[in-house]
Amino acid sequence: MSEDQKPTPCLVCGASAVVLTDDPVSVEFRESSYVVDGFQYERCGACGEEYYRAGQVDAMHTRAADMARAERGLLTPDEIRRLRFDLDLTQAALDGALGASSGTVGRWERGSVVQPAVADRLMRLLWAHPGLLVEVAQQVACESRGPYRPRAK
Repeated sequence: MSEDQKPTPCLVCGASAVVLTDDPVSVEFRESSYVVDGFQYERCGACGEEYYRAGQVDAMHTRAADMARAERGLLTPDEIRRLRFDLDLTQAALDGALGASSGTVGRWERGSVVQPAVADRLMRLLWAHPGLLVEVAQQVACESRGPYRPRAK
């Protein structure tokens, strides 16, 4: 805390003990906890309540997701984007090839969602062996006819 900064009242406990800090924050992500730093926020020295600016929680969550990806050895959002460009696919086309719902690849590329390990492995296989895209596309086409449509003869 700088010398000219005075503690402000806490909205939870009422104590005049809220000060600006840049201490690392523990962020829960899936079943793990990740310590992220580089954020300034306010914390009450009396009760421990923390106050974040708009957008900080999303940024902390994204940082924790990046740490989870690295810990699990998954592709980064930039690698997923590069893979898609190398395969000359749109996000929608890669969604379809992976059997993912619409917009899923976009969320992976933005880093807001961590891809499952099975999707990560399939993307790596497609990147290493682009010829598999034809087989995957044929499989998806067979599945997309639905359970109640008769097979074409």
